[in-house]
Amino acid sequence: MNGHTLLLFQKCNKPRTWTEHENITLAIEAIITMYETRLAESRPTRGQIHYQVGDLIGFISQCKEFAALVYDQTISAYVPRDKAWLQEKIVAHLRKKVGNQVYSYTNYEIADSLQGGRRNNRGL
Repeated sequence: MNGHTLLLFQKCNKPRTWTEHENITLAIEAIITMYETRLAESRPTRGQIHYQVGDLIGFISQCKEFAALVYDQTISAYVPRDKAWLQEKIVAHLRKKVGNQVYSYTNYEIADSLQGGRRNNRGL
């Protein structure tokens, strides 16, 4: 199942909102970008941001609500997915990006270069 995806989320005491994505992969990338943007805004003087996957997972956990509706073509309906499912998809997505090597997400470090928007994988 990798169909059209709606992300539904509410950060802390902010209003509920949603984003629309062509597939779950793009939705996962949007979550990662959302977190990296938050980090960059909280540390504007740094040229790079460093975080561990556990920090990203914690960001999702701290949100009051975070869910996805993923279109399943076989049943012609949207299937609801919770925070835990999204967290698993994020870990799987990041593992795939580093060549399908198995790492605990708490030991996986990502450095994002804000110059040029490239994401560099480090500490592997």
